[in-house]
Amino acid sequence: MPILAIAHLLVVLYFGVHAIRTGRNMYWLMVLFLFPVLGCLVYFFAEYLPEMRHSRIALKATSAVKGLIDPHREWREAKLAYERTPSVDHRSRLAAALLDVGRTKEAVEHFEACSSGPYAKDSKFRLGLARAQLADGQAGAAALTLEKLFADEPDKQSGELSLLYARALGACDPARADEAFRQALRLNGGMETRAAYGLFLVSQGRRDAARAQLQQVMDDARLGNAHAREMNRAAIDSARTALAELDRR
Repeated sequence: MPILAIAHLLVVLYFGVHAIRTGRNMYWLMVLFLFPVLGCLVYFFAEYLPEMRHSRIALKATSAVKGLIDPHREWREAKLAYERTPSVDHRSRLAAALLDVGRTKEAVEHFEACSSGPYAKDSKFRLGLARAQLADGQAGAAALTLEKLFADEPDKQSGELSLLYARALGACDPARADEAFRQALRLNGGMETRAAYGLFLVSQGRRDAARAQLQQVMDDARLGNAHAREMNRAAIDSARTALAELDRR
C-alpha cells in the first residue's frame, strides 16, 4: 500500500506540474488534489491524452502502430483517391504509397508520369522519382534524375538531396561517390549522413576511414539528447552493427 500511495502521489504531482507548465486553468489543481484518483483519470483523458495524441512522438508511434496493423492502408486509400480523381497530386501520393510497400517498379512508373509534361521540372516529383529509382535498383537513373534537378535548381542541393545523390553514386559510380558524400557532410554532418558515408567506406575496404565515421556517429548519439537518438535510430543501429563487423575482422 505505501508503494501504491507514493506512486499515486507522484502521478498527482506530475499532472499538477503539467497543468501549471502548460497554462491549464488552475481549477485543475484543486480537482487533482481534492479528488486524486478521479481527478487524475479525468485530467488524463480530458487534457493529457489529447495533447499527447498531437505530439510528434505520439504521432510517430501512432503511425508505426497503424503500419504494423495494416501496412497497406495508405496504399489502398491513395489508390482509391487516384481512381476517383486522377490528378497529378493523387498520382504522386499513390506513387509514394507504392514505394512504401515495396512496389518500386510501379512507383517509378507513376513518378515518371508525374514528372512529365507540364510538371517535367517539378522538384517534388523528380525527388520522388529519384528515390523510387534508387529503391528499384536503378542507381544510375536516380543519379541522372538528381543531376538534372540540381542543374535546373542549384539551391536544391540540400543535405538530404546530396545524401540521396551520394547513395546513388555509391551504388553505380563509387569513384565519384566519395566526393559526393563529403559534399553531403559539408551540407549536413548529421548522424544519418555520417553513417551512410561510413557504410560506403566499408564497402570500399577503407576500414580506418570507415571506423572514424562510424565511431563519430556513436559519439554523437552518446552526447545527444533522447529526441536526436530517436530521430536517428536507424543510422545509430547501422553504425553499431558495422563497427561490430569491423571488430570481428
